[in-house]
Formats: sequence, structure tokens, C-alpha cells
Amino acid sequence: MATFRRISKREDPQKLAATAAQYQALLTKALAMAQRQALGKPKAIRDILATGTAEGLSSTGNGKYAVITYRAEKYKRTWLSLIGWQYLDDSTPEEWARSMIETVEGNVHMTETDSWPKGPARRPRSKRKK
Repeated sequence: MATFRRISKREDPQKLAATAAQYQALLTKALAMAQRQALGKPKAIRDILATGTAEGLSSTGNGKYAVITYRAEKYKRTWLSLIGWQYLDDSTPEEWARSMIETVEGNVHMTETDSWPKGPARRPRSKRKK
């Protein structure tokens, strides 16, 4: 499980914005590469990759992570990839393009075979005693 570094109050907002812009550009370039590399893939994969958008800093703004959003209309789903900034350091668009294709292929497979991991079982709430 990935860990995300929190943004402290002492961090320079301009430096954060510059880093977020750099990572957004990296992931946007990777998305474009993934779309080109997926030309031989099934139409569902290409369609989902075509909807991809990248944010260099999550819109929640409380953690140092980027977000890639894919819309899978065929399955009525939205898939998010959350990427800690520490994983974007010293990485290349080529690496992320391969990862994006693998992620979408994996998500499509798990959706079509209904093989998503089951979450923890929810326990029923206990009634409060008065």
C-alpha cells in the first residue's frame, strides 16, 4: 500500500505548485504515449485511455500525490490512480505509459470477471445502551 506524504503548513506554496505542474506535465505526456502505444489493444482499452486526465496535485490538496482519472463508460465506472510524488521522482513518461496500460488492462479484466478484491466485511453497528 502506498503512503502519501502530507503537506505541512511550512511548505512553500510556490514550490509545491511548481512541483505539481512538473508532475502533471510528466503524467500528461505519459498518457499521450500510452494512447499511442495502445493502438493494437482492444477498443475498450483505447477508449478508457482516451478519457485519462492527470492532476499533479490532488484536488484535496492535503497530500503530495498526483491523480490520474479514467472514465470507463462501458462499465459505468471511474477509476483513479493515486501516485505519491516520491514515485514520480526520477521516473520517465515511458515507464508511466506502460504502467497506465497495465492498470487499465487489469481494471478491465477484474471488472469483466468480477474479480475485484473484496473489502473488509462491515460489522453491524451495535445499539447504544441508554
